[in-house]
Amino acid sequence: MTNPCTEPNAAPLVLVDAFSTGALLAQALATRRPLLHVRSRDDMPAAFAASCPRHLFAAHYTLADGGVQPLIARLAAHAPAAVLTGSEFGVELADRLAAGLGLLGNDPALSTARRDKALMAERVAAAGLPVAGQLRTESAAEALAWFAARQGARVVVKPLDSAGSDNVFICQDAAQVKAAVERILGATNLMMRANSAVLLQDYLEGDEYVINSVSHAGRHWISDVWKCRKTLSADGRKIYDYEDLQPADAAELPALLDYAEGVLDALGIAYGPAHTELILTAAGPRLLETGARLSGLANPDALQAATGNDQVALTCACYLDPPRLEATPRRYRVLRQARCLNLIAHRGGAFPRAAVSARLESLESFQSARFRLAEGAAGVPTVDLNSSPGAVFLVHPDPTRIAADYRAYRDWEAATL
Repeated sequence: MTNPCTEPNAAPLVLVDAFSTGALLAQALATRRPLLHVRSRDDMPAAFAASCPRHLFAAHYTLADGGVQPLIARLAAHAPAAVLTGSEFGVELADRLAAGLGLLGNDPALSTARRDKALMAERVAAAGLPVAGQLRTESAAEALAWFAARQGARVVVKPLDSAGSDNVFICQDAAQVKAAVERILGATNLMMRANSAVLLQDYLEGDEYVINSVSHAGRHWISDVWKCRKTLSADGRKIYDYEDLQPADAAELPALLDYAEGVLDALGIAYGPAHTELILTAAGPRLLETGARLSGLANPDALQAATGNDQVALTCACYLDPPRLEATPRRYRVLRQARCLNLIAHRGGAFPRAAVSARLESLESFQSARFRLAEGAAGVPTVDLNSSPGAVFLVHPDPTRIAADYRAYRDWEAATL
C-alpha cells in the first residue's frame, strides 16, 4: 500500500466505488487521510474497475463478502470519519453505510429516488416542481399506447437507472418507440443491472444545461454550470458534442439554479456532490436527471484555471473542512472561458491516441484531455457518452480562440477518426 497520507493516524475516510471521476476524489483526499475502499459489487465493468487507484487505499472491502451489516462492522473497527460516494455505482450503498456508521450523509430512505429516474421525477413533482410527463412500464404495448396518446409528439425512451446516455433514444414514431423499448427491456445496462422496466418521457424542447454542486447540511454550493450542445445519431440517440461554461451572471442562471436547488432538496441531497441535467423550456426549467455524485467530466485542473475552484475541492472541504466551505461563495465565478468537447469516433477501429494528443496539443486553448481508450485500442463509432474516446478541455480568455480551435479539431477529427 502506497497511500501518501501525511496524517496516517487520522480517522480514515471510506470511498464507495471510487471509479471514473471518483479516482480524482481519491487522489485529492489521499494526502490528507487514510482511505478505505468499498466495492458495491464484484462484477464491475473492466473499464471502470481499471480506473480505481487501488494503491491509494489502506484496505479494500466488497459488499459481496458478507452483506451490509458485516461490512458496517468491519468499517466501524477503523472508526472512519465519513463515507463518500465515488461514482454512480456507489450511491445507494454509501447512503446505507453512512447511516449504519452514524455518520453524516443523505437519507437512505430516498436512495432509490436518487437512482431510479421515474421515482426521481415523481419525487421532484411531489415537491411542487414541474417535470416532463412520463410512463414507467414493462410492456411495449403499454408504451405504444402512451405514445399514441401524445399524437405524434416526440418522446424519450431510456433505462430507469443507467448513466452516460446509455441506450437513450429520441423517438418520433411508433416503430422507433417499439424498437427502443425492445432494445432496452431485458438488457443489462451500464450499471450492470437488468432493465426490468423502461421509462418514457415527453421530449423537452430547449437548451440543455449541466449544473454541478456540493451540498453541506442542506445548503448548496454551485461549482460550475455548462450549456450543452448535442447532435443526433442516425438511430435517434444523442451524441454529446460540447459544453460551454456559462457566465456567472448569465440571465438564465437564477431560474436554473433555483430549480436545481429545489431538485436537490426534493431528492434529499444534503451532503456531497451532485450533477444535475436540466432543459430550459419555454415554460421554464425541467429536470432530465440528477446524480448524487461527482460530474463524470470533473476536471479539477481545468476548473481551477477557469473558475478558481472545482467540485472535487469543494467536496473535500465539505467532509474535511466545513468552515472553509462555508467561507466559499455559493456561486462560482469565471476567470477564463472554458469548453469541454467530447471526442467523436466516426468510423471506429484502432484509436490513434498519440496522433489525437498531438493535434490537441497544437491548439492554443488546449488545457487537458481525459482519454477512455489507450493507443491502438479497438474503438467503435460514437453513439453515446460512453463510446466517446475521451473528453477535452479548452480554456482561454478569448472565446473566439476556443471556437476556432474547436472547429479546427473537429475538421481534423472527421477526416481521421
